[in-house]
Amino acid sequence: KNSVKIIGDNTDKYCQAYFSYDSKKSGGFTCSHLRFGDNPIRSTYLVTTPDFVACHVQAYLRLYDVTKGLKKNGTFLLNTVWSAEEVKKNLPDNVKKYFAQNNITLYIINATMIAQEIGLGNRTNTILQSAFFKITNVIPFDLAVEQMKKFIVKSYGKKGEDVVNKNNAAVDCGTEFEKVEIHAEWARI
Repeated sequence: KNSVKIIGDNTDKYCQAYFSYDSKKSGGFTCSHLRFGDNPIRSTYLVTTPDFVACHVQAYLRLYDVTKGLKKNGTFLLNTVWSAEEVKKNLPDNVKKYFAQNNITLYIINATMIAQEIGLGNRTNTILQSAFFKITNVIPFDLAVEQMKKFIVKSYGKKGEDVVNKNNAAVDCGTEFEKVEIHAEWARI
């Protein structure tokens, strides 16, 4: 929600967000549909052909169709404990094939490890939000960082300086992603 607010408040872009949650809500599956662009958004609907997909739980690669509708030349961000070489070995074949056939740019980040190292436990969303802003450059990254940190103070300020500092560190760590080469032979899997 904060990403759409940041984009909407700091650009001339039109924005819309829709979220679907499973019954567990906290700790369960969430699918966020964020739309923004230069033209007015005149209808409410799910995003069925995204330019960018982020998968925050690597197990979802085998549980859900995480590439469904991802546009040709799109971008995929994966939170994973795998190294780049392990990703190349462990990605499901259908995902590899889709990436290769559609010229998808793949980035990985180990937000799980980063969150644990900075004391956020399993809370990876701020790290991944920061990575989204850095990768997409939908607004200047410095502005995105400034706005994310304002939201952190607003959201967590009453919980103390330590919580704010950990979340600010999460924003700063969002650049610790790497691009993974997509092999042409994956298209023939």
